[in-house]
Amino acid sequence: MNAYHSTGGPCAELVLIGAAAAQGTYDLDIIVAVGDRDRGVEPSCGRCRQVLLDYFPALKVIVGTSDGLRMVPVTDLPSESYIWADHQLDA
Repeated sequence: MNAYHSTGGPCAELVLIGAAAAQGTYDLDIIVAVGDRDRGVEPSCGRCRQVLLDYFPALKVIVGTSDGLRMVPVTDLPSESYIWADHQLDA
């Protein structure tokens, strides 16, 4: 959950990653961000897309389109992304 503040604050996706890690969960399969006030499925910001790609390269993301919802690989989301493998020393 992201409690929005005028300074921005952490996105829900980053809070989820931290909460999951704090509970010993390091594998995520599917993620979706949903806005309040009936905004429905919201796209992840660029920072979140890159972090999700860095830590969960096999992740599927549910996104909203004009035709409804669809599930896409996180690798399809960031344009001009890079691979940060420093945390994957055995890779």
